[in-house]
Amino acid sequence: MKDIVFVDTSVFVKEYYFQNNNRINTLVQLHDAGLLDFISTDITVNELHRHFINDIKSIYFSLLNDNNRLQKKGVELSLNINPEFDICKHCSDILNRFFSKTATFVIPYGELTNIEPIFAKYFKLEAPFSTGKKDEFPDAFALGLLEAYCKKYKLGKIIILSEDNDLKDYKSPYLEYKDYKQYITEKSAEKSTLDSIAQILRDEENNYVESIKEDLSELLMDGAIYVNLLQSTDINDIDIKSIDVNVKTNDYSIVSQTTDYYIIEVPVEISFDVDVEYVDYTFATYDKEDHIWYNDEIEHYKASNQRTIAMLLSYHKAKDEQQPYMVVEDYDVEDALDGME
Repeated sequence: MKDIVFVDTSVFVKEYYFQNNNRINTLVQLHDAGLLDFISTDITVNELHRHFINDIKSIYFSLLNDNNRLQKKGVELSLNINPEFDICKHCSDILNRFFSKTATFVIPYGELTNIEPIFAKYFKLEAPFSTGKKDEFPDAFALGLLEAYCKKYKLGKIIILSEDNDLKDYKSPYLEYKDYKQYITEKSAEKSTLDSIAQILRDEENNYVESIKEDLSELLMDGAIYVNLLQSTDINDIDIKSIDVNVKTNDYSIVSQTTDYYIIEVPVEISFDVDVEYVDYTFATYDKEDHIWYNDEIEHYKASNQRTIAMLLSYHKAKDEQQPYMVVEDYDVEDALDGME
C-alpha cells in the first residue's frame, strides 16, 4: 500500500529546495518507484512559493552587493534581471514542474469548513500553538485541511514529514508525524541493507574520528583563522588543548541513491579548546626612528567551539562477489569554526 505523504515547507528549506541529490529528489525517486504519493494544501503551496522566492531574492541581492564592490575595482559582471519578475517567474516555474512531475494533489481552501477546533487549540496553547505564537496559524490551517480531507475521503493516515516540533506534537487520528530523514532512510533500503550500513559505520568509527581530528588539528594550527578574532596578525604560538570528535553512527540517514550506491549523511559532534599566544598592540606606540613598538603586550586567548558538522559517505552495494563497502566522500572541518569564540 502506498504512503500518502505531506512534505512540510521546513523540509524544502532545510534541503535547499531542489539542490542536486538532496532528500527532496530522493522522495521524488520513491514516488517514481510507486512507494508514495504526494499531497499538499493551498496554504502550504503558497507558503512554499513565498519562502523559495524570498530566499532566491536574498541570494541575488547579496550577489548584487558583491558585484557593486567588483565594479569599483573595474570588474564588470552582467546581472541585468528584474528580481520582481524574473526571479518570481523562475521560482514559480520550478515549483510548478515539481508539483506536476510528482502529481501532487493540492487540497483547496474550501475543504476546511469547520475552523472552531483550530481556534480551540490556539486558546488552549495546544500544538501547533504550544509556544503561543500566532504565526503558527498557517500550519494549523494546513493540518486542519489535511485532517478534513483525510476524514472525508477515508484515506487512512497521511504521513507528515517535517522537522517542526509543533507539528510533531500535533494529536490527530488522521495524521502521523515522522522525521523526514528517518522516513526516507527506512523507505529507501531494506532492513538487511540498513543493518549492513550500520555495521560498517561502527567498524570504521575510530578511523573516521582520527581522520577528522587530524584534519581539524591542521586547520587549528593555521594562525590565519584567528586574525579577525584577535585583531592581530602577530601570533606567537598555538597550543591545542583538546579536540573531541563524536561520530553519531546511530543517527545516520540516507540522502540519495543510485543503482550502485547510497549517499549517507552522518552527524559529527566536534568540540575544541585552543590557547593562542599573540601580541596585543592596543596600547602600543610605534617609534619610526628605531622601528620598534613600545608597550605592546603578550596576551593569551582561549579559542573554543562546539559544532555539529555533516559527514557524507557512499555505501556501495554488493555486486557480483564484491562485498558492500563505504567510502568517505566529504566533510568540511571548517564548518566546525562557525561561531568560534
